[in-house]
Amino acid sequence: MKIKQPMIQETQLTQATTFPPNLSDILLEKLWFEDTTYEQHDQINRLIIDKNIWNKVYFSNQVCDAIEISDTVFDGCDFSNTEWINSSFHRVVFKNCRLTGVNFADSYINHCQFIDCSMHYASFNFAKIRYTSLTQCDLISSEFSDMDWKHLELSHCFLNKTTWVNTSLTTLNLSSCQFEQLYFSPDKIRGLIINLDQIINIGLALGLVLDEPLDTVDNKKTT
Repeated sequence: MKIKQPMIQETQLTQATTFPPNLSDILLEKLWFEDTTYEQHDQINRLIIDKNIWNKVYFSNQVCDAIEISDTVFDGCDFSNTEWINSSFHRVVFKNCRLTGVNFADSYINHCQFIDCSMHYASFNFAKIRYTSLTQCDLISSEFSDMDWKHLELSHCFLNKTTWVNTSLTTLNLSSCQFEQLYFSPDKIRGLIINLDQIINIGLALGLVLDEPLDTVDNKKTT
């Protein structure tokens, strides 16, 4: 799967030291924010972010609706408990970001990358995802229900107690990821790609019963 990279020329960016006091209905274009905090907490509507780099920006507990972000890199930023509802992301990279409790519900996510991000309790419910990868992300207890996806790649992620109800898992490859429990719709699991260890966890989730202790099964696999 080839993901388009953000189209940014760093030499054309303008260093910005503070955010405007109100981010609704404005365009942030070709800007570089570093070690900056956005402290306002009014709802942000129809913000457009294009060709930006945000490095170590604190932008948590914000409520954003119908915003558009394109060709942007977020590196080491804190977006904890921020709402990105009904928003669109095109060629966006989240790297080393804190995304705990972030809500991407009803958003469109296209050609995006999440790398080494902390994403406990994140929500992608009802999101539409295309050509997107999540690599070495901690997604424990996150939600992916009623999601429409194509070309989604999860690599070496922590997925324990994630929820995938009403989301088709056909061709989704979780074999490099770690989980003990997943919550999913049994009729949507056909074609899921997993490894041998994960087959046991999936079987238990489906209500199957092992006729011998798990430690016996583990011993057989190593002999």
